[in-house]
Amino acid sequence: MNRLQLATLLSWAGDEGLQGRKRLQKVVFFLQQAGCPLDCRYTLHHFGPYSRDVADACDEMVAAGLIDEKAEQQNGVLQYTYTLKPVVREMLAADPDSRVESFGTLGRELIDPSKTHIWWLELGSTILYFFNASNDWNDALVKACDFKKVKIEDKASRLALALAQRVHGQVGN
Repeated sequence: MNRLQLATLLSWAGDEGLQGRKRLQKVVFFLQQAGCPLDCRYTLHHFGPYSRDVADACDEMVAAGLIDEKAEQQNGVLQYTYTLKPVVREMLAADPDSRVESFGTLGRELIDPSKTHIWWLELGSTILYFFNASNDWNDALVKACDFKKVKIEDKASRLALALAQRVHGQVGN
């Protein structure tokens, strides 16, 4: 993942910014699974798929002063919000990454907490991670629910599965 790709993704969050490191990780994972050429390596982590590449790119842009990182306490947890600096928005408007921009509709949906709950992202990305290993949705659901210690029959499990299947179905579209 390069700076232009991350800037493009963060531009979709608008002035409110992208809320949470976990959301950033899962959005990039899902976009990449949908075919977006972000080139990040993922491993399975307690909160689902995790990429050091994503974390490093974000930290690098914060350190370079290209994005703002705001931390605040929410329910006893430090929550980070990432927004683009105005100068980066201007540069991006002049020279967007069209390969990433073509995934904007999906990206905006995944970024928006009112459209995609963080739990669906976490569990759904875990289901898709296991699906990539088995190529079997039922097996992936069972393994992900076992890994996350949730019931398969929970409504959220079914919504997360539907999200994973929908994103996977966008490959090549």
